[in-house]
Amino acid sequence: MKTAIKILLLIGVIGYIVFAITQLAHPTEDVTCEAVTVSINDSVPSDFITENDVYNILYKHKIHAEGKKLSEIDLPMIDSIIMESPYIDQARSYYTGSGTLCIQVTPQHPILHVMAQNGEDYYLDSKGVTMPVDTVKADLCVATGTISKDFARKRLIPLAQYIYENNFWNRQIEQIHVASPYDIKMIPRVGNHVILLGDAHNYPDQLQRLLLFYRKGLPVVGWNKYKAINLAFDGQIVGIK
Repeated sequence: MKTAIKILLLIGVIGYIVFAITQLAHPTEDVTCEAVTVSINDSVPSDFITENDVYNILYKHKIHAEGKKLSEIDLPMIDSIIMESPYIDQARSYYTGSGTLCIQVTPQHPILHVMAQNGEDYYLDSKGVTMPVDTVKADLCVATGTISKDFARKRLIPLAQYIYENNFWNRQIEQIHVASPYDIKMIPRVGNHVILLGDAHNYPDQLQRLLLFYRKGLPVVGWNKYKAINLAFDGQIVGIK
């Protein structure tokens, strides 16, 4: 008798689990969407992409989910439309049992604003993805001069990411100027000097030397004593008056 009861209980539990899974995967016809919520998954808080931007995308494409049956809402289509934005990396839509459509968005992370001499103007992320600048404004280090997209991806991304991820350099370096592949300069926010990197092949060591000079040299002689600081030669710091 006990064995039969256990079997019946087990069948009941399995039946409930199957029913619950079926209900979640295939909502009943009478469940409607009561609300739409958007959340931004961003480890670096910014206003690059906001919840309102996502709502505007839905409105522009006439996606009005509220009041519709959940079974009529095409989640893959919503994700696909949202990810058409060049500023969005990933989108994931799902609904809850209470009838809420949830949209989670992961934005792109630009690290550099390129304003090349050839007229190209775009944001660049650490993976080499380019984004237009016409509708979204980001406070980033600006790269100017003779810059092709190939050069920006291969040569500037590592330097730009190093600057972006360092709190001090992210605040201090305002501009990277490329006169040629062997003549790369940086313009700081504090001080009237230009920083000469040469081809910037060893930028971590160059910036480490510059940081040491900032801490021990410039406070003594003054931040405006030199018009240029040359770091192009390995192991050296050359101040040019």
